[in-house]
This record gives sequence, structure tokens and C-alpha cells, in this order.
Amino acid sequence: MINTYIMYFLLVCIHFFYCTSFLPFPRKFKTQYKQHYLKDKFIPVFEEKTITVKHNVTLFSKIKSKVFAQIGSNPKYANDEDYHWFDGDGMIHAIYFNNSEVIYQNKWIQTKRLQTEEKWKKKLYLYFGELKGVHGMVEIMKFSLMQLFGFIPNYGKGTANTALLNWNSKIYALHEGDMPYELEINNKEFNISTKQRLFYPSIYSTTAHPIIDNRMKRIYMYGYNNYDFLQGKFIFNAFDQNMELLKQQNISLINNGMTHDVGFVNKFMIIPDMPLKYDVNRILKEQLPIYFDKGNGVTRFGIFDVIDNKKPDWFYFKENFFIFHFSNVYKNLKGFDIFACVMDDLHMEDFVEVDNLNNENHIIRGELRLKKIEINTKKNTTKIIENKYLQNLNVSFPYNLDFPITSIKNKDEVYCTIFDSSKGYICGYIKINLKNFEYSKPKIFLFKDNEYGNSEPQPIIIKDKEYLITFTNSKNDSFISLINIEKKKSYKIKIPTRIPPGFHSSIFNLY
Repeated sequence: MINTYIMYFLLVCIHFFYCTSFLPFPRKFKTQYKQHYLKDKFIPVFEEKTITVKHNVTLFSKIKSKVFAQIGSNPKYANDEDYHWFDGDGMIHAIYFNNSEVIYQNKWIQTKRLQTEEKWKKKLYLYFGELKGVHGMVEIMKFSLMQLFGFIPNYGKGTANTALLNWNSKIYALHEGDMPYELEINNKEFNISTKQRLFYPSIYSTTAHPIIDNRMKRIYMYGYNNYDFLQGKFIFNAFDQNMELLKQQNISLINNGMTHDVGFVNKFMIIPDMPLKYDVNRILKEQLPIYFDKGNGVTRFGIFDVIDNKKPDWFYFKENFFIFHFSNVYKNLKGFDIFACVMDDLHMEDFVEVDNLNNENHIIRGELRLKKIEINTKKNTTKIIENKYLQNLNVSFPYNLDFPITSIKNKDEVYCTIFDSSKGYICGYIKINLKNFEYSKPKIFLFKDNEYGNSEPQPIIIKDKEYLITFTNSKNDSFISLINIEKKKSYKIKIPTRIPPGFHSSIFNLY
């Protein structure tokens, strides 16, 4: 038996040396893939560009010295079959507004991961989507050998592809599996470059959704145990304005999956402990190791005081659900009103292949909605309240609602993005008032046929009116667009290059 294991190990080593070659070689990029998140609108772009566009759209001329930026997944070296949309290299697409012209630029975030693959001119890192079956075990062993031999560093495995942070006049690219990367933006020539990866001896990774505490002038860059998933941990990290670590605290969770986002109000952080779990044994069953335990899991929220740092008070739910993104949180005499985009079930395989056969009901693609979650701290009760209009929008396609963004003009109003859940394309936006949420009727903006949004939009005030700003695209063209939901109108400038869909976005002054 031992000899069999040794022989298997040697075969894996031979396979590893054969595949790696140890000599860089040129790679021809595909223009079309089989995998859903690598084809059609998701086809990666492989060229960094700077383009100046003259325009006569008066509304855009009113935006002075600001930058709108989208970040997302754009793999430079991709394998077709098992690519997971969350795994692509981070690329920023940005627009600088300068009177009657806009300047567009796209740049890869120069992560340690990207630089390592650049050295060998091929994919080296594991995709999450590869972690299943015998093939997955072989890929894990190959990756471990490359780390053992020093071809892949033991740090900097993240892609910096998820979100952007504007903190104390500095811009960072974020990914919850790694540390933030600070970006540098030259305001004379409008050029974006990667400055440095932040490093702290006691921190392995931080969130892509930090909480800015303006009252305390702190930022909370929390994290979770994504380095081995053996134990559920929420790691609370508080930083000052100069990104100096002030305090760190570990909080035990009953689940050992991810904590993508949290809620926050006053001095209270809402920590979700939801049954997205990790089980390495699933790999041998041709299943991804992270799974949502809808039937047997436990969902609870912890109320954590970030000032006194005592253990959270936990409140349990009868239902099991998952949240990627929180919205507004309100403190009242009874407890807390929490708004978030709630999904009833989650299949991680859907982010590898949209036609995942294991998800017969395709719940992820039709049941993600903005909901109100009530926690009564006096009676120790929880309740979820739905809005009938959001549950049944009058649209002709299966849809999800996500990426909640608070209005600038009215802090009780929230925008959400409408996804065609059969394709992953953005088809429009809703705007809803959270007061009397159960009966509040949303305002809806839908794109015309064969037009789509690209990522999370951002609200912007122009001449006392609020618009959403975002990249959009049609069948063949890309645009920077301003959208007035109230009047159902959009204004756009064509950008003569293809801009694929991304994740989150940001708008900030060019310092």
C-alpha cells in the first residue's frame, strides 16, 4: 500500500513537472470560451488602454475632477472548464471627468498572484471551481508542490478583484482572501498604478466590505478563517486613519464558511453566522468543499459592541438564509431593523457554470431579494419581513436583487441592482424607501433590449438631482452612463473599447 502511495506521488510530480515546464512560453489568448463566465459579455480583455473621449453631453461636464471606477474579475491566464467567476485577476476600469472630455483607463491590479503567473506566462494558482473530484485532488497536490519548491509564494494569493476602498485620501483594491493593495493615481496624467500590498504580521486577510466609522474616525477591516476553514472565526480588526492596527479580537462562530459583509449602526456591528460550511471530504464526491447547509444548518446574528469589545449577543433564526450584502441598519427601542439582500439558498457551483445541473430549482437565480430583518433584543426574537413588490417585480425574466446602495439625498432610500438570473446580466435598478418597508412601492428602471449594466452603480448629485453612474453596454458598444430612475432616462458617452461586467464600484475626487 505504501509503495502504491509513493508511485502515485511520483506520478503527480511527473505530471507537475510536465505541466509546469519551468520555462516561460508565450500563450495565445482565447477570444471565446465554453464556460459561461468566460464568454459573451464576460470575455476577458487582454490589453490595458488609455482613451480620451471628447463629448458634448452637458450633464457629464458638470462632474468636476472626479473618478468613477469599476473593479472586477478579468483573468489573464484562464483554464476553461473549472474557472470560478470569483477567481479572476482584479482589473480596474476608470473614467476621469474633465469638462468636455472623459479619460478612460483600465489596469490590472499588480497582485503577487498575477506577478507570479506573469513570470511563467501560465495559470498556476488553484481555482475554487477546480476543487472537486480526482482532478481537484491532483490540482491541490500540484499547487502544494509548487509552494513547497518555492515557485509560488505562501502569501499574496488574492486577486484584488472585489471592491474599492476610499479611505483618508487613499484608494485600495480589496479581496477577502488577501490584504488590500494600495493604488496610486497620478492626477496630472491620470494614470493608475499599483503601489503596494499592505502587510501586518497578525493578519492573513481582510474583508472586501470594510465598515467606516466616521464618529470614531476608524475603519473596521474584519476577516474570517479562510486560510484553513477548520474552525469558524470572525476576526475583528480596527484601524486608524493611517491604517495602523489599533485592536484585534477573535470571535468564535458555529459555522466555518465565509463572512462576506456585516451590518453596522452607531457602535454596533451585526455579525452574520450563516451555514455556509466547508467540508474537504466533498471534493472526493465531485462536489465543491464550500456548501450551504439549508436543511440542517443554524443561522444566527451577533450584536457586537465595537467600543467595549465584549462577546456578541447572539440571536437565532428559524429560517436558514445567506447574505452577501447588507444595506441600512437602524437602532430602535426594541432592538434593530436590518436591511439586506437575502437569498433563501445558495449553490456555489452556480458561479462556475450558470447551467449547473445539481441545482434543479435554480433557487439562487430567483430568490435573492432585499428584505427587512427585525431583531427584538428585549424579547430575544427575530423576524423577516418581505416587500410584496420586490418579491414579484413585473418583469419578463427570472431576477435577483443585490448590491444595495444608499441614496445620498435621502438616507432612507436604497437602490438595488436587478439581475437576469439566468445570465448574470444587469437589466436595471430599483429604488425603494425603507420607511414602512413592507408596503413601500419601488421605482423601477429597466434597460432597453440588448442593453445592460456592467456593475454596481454609484449615486451622484448633479445640479441638485440624483443620478446613478455606471458603465453600461449594448451588443457591440460600451458607455459611461448617468441614469435618472425618477424619469426613467439615461445619458451616455460611448467609450470605444469593450468593458466587461465587474463587481463593485466607487466614485471619488482625484486628489
